[in-house]
Amino acid sequence: MKKQMRLKTLCVLTATMLFTLVSCDKEPTEYRPELPPLESLVMDFSDFSSQPEGVKSSESYVNFVLAYTTVSYWSARAFLVSALPVAAYTQALSQSPEYLGDNVWEWSFNFTFNTQTYLVTLTGTRLNNEEFSMEMVISPASTPEEKVKWFDGVIRYDHTSADWNLYMDGQVVIEVAWNKDFETEDADLTYTYVEPDKEETGSYIMWEHRPEEVYDAAYTISMSDGMTNIEWNLTSIEGRIKSMGFYQDENWHCWVSLANGLADIACE
Repeated sequence: MKKQMRLKTLCVLTATMLFTLVSCDKEPTEYRPELPPLESLVMDFSDFSSQPEGVKSSESYVNFVLAYTTVSYWSARAFLVSALPVAAYTQALSQSPEYLGDNVWEWSFNFTFNTQTYLVTLTGTRLNNEEFSMEMVISPASTPEEKVKWFDGVIRYDHTSADWNLYMDGQVVIEVAWNKDFETEDADLTYTYVEPDKEETGSYIMWEHRPEEVYDAAYTISMSDGMTNIEWNLTSIEGRIKSMGFYQDENWHCWVSLANGLADIACE
């Protein structure tokens, strides 16, 4: 009887010690991941989201319209892949993570998108002193076992760079690379289309922000029909475009500001 009591006591003590060891996995707060801003994942297409309004028959709008149609291809493709995870990530930015131990943190919450309620699990894991990884899994709230990975990536703790993979049907479709200099505010974001065996596989669009330039924003777009360069001013939307495939020359072709209708104009 005494032997059984000693054995029982030993089991209780062992269980208590194991619980204490697990519960004492103190959170290394200095390595807690801080989610990078939405701009690290989402390219801004808003300045080319619509064609010129109030078009005058006496004026030409070829240059801005070409920029609009070229950018629209990427805007539509990015929306198809990223609409749901971007909405979920936007929600995650206002959430606080739970520490799971072993340098792993988790953001877990429900959110509604297009009348459907989803369960979102965003996991951040410290990789080293400079970088952490992120992974987002989403499932219908009513069937949480039906998990789908939408993106993963590696981010620097100082938020000067991030590399993401956007998934569709379990396969990487778009690779995303973001860089930012917080002193100069210079930044760039690149989408590369990597879905295998498609006409535009390997094509890319790179957005740049250059605050010190007159044309402080730019797209470099590489597709199967050639390279297109677009530069514009974020305030006035006045800009210019260069496309050998369309114009058959290496010259810039300009348009006036949004306030003046975005009509074609000779470049100075």
